[in-house]
Amino acid sequence: MSRILITGMSGAGKSTLLAELACRGRVTVDTDFDGWELTGGVWDEPRMNDLLSHHADVVVSGTAENQGRFYDRFEHVVLLSAPIDVLIERIATRINNP
Repeated sequence: MSRILITGMSGAGKSTLLAELACRGRVTVDTDFDGWELTGGVWDEPRMNDLLSHHADVVVSGTAENQGRFYDRFEHVVLLSAPIDVLIERIATRINNP
């Protein structure tokens, strides 16, 4: 197994993909929730370090200014993208992530 980071703009599908992977039995962390992101749009670095130190098999989803500090701790970094009109439509109509 491996550590995987799923990143991309809001509306690109990170949360949807993470939910599907969780349904398939993967350990997942959505950094949009539960205090992973601190003021200023950065991840809680001690907390992320702890997660990555204790889990060899985890899928993390999110986008933060300091995420690059952790790239070497992931075996794979997956960037999701979509056309701007699709991103805007998804953000305007979603109800599960303010």
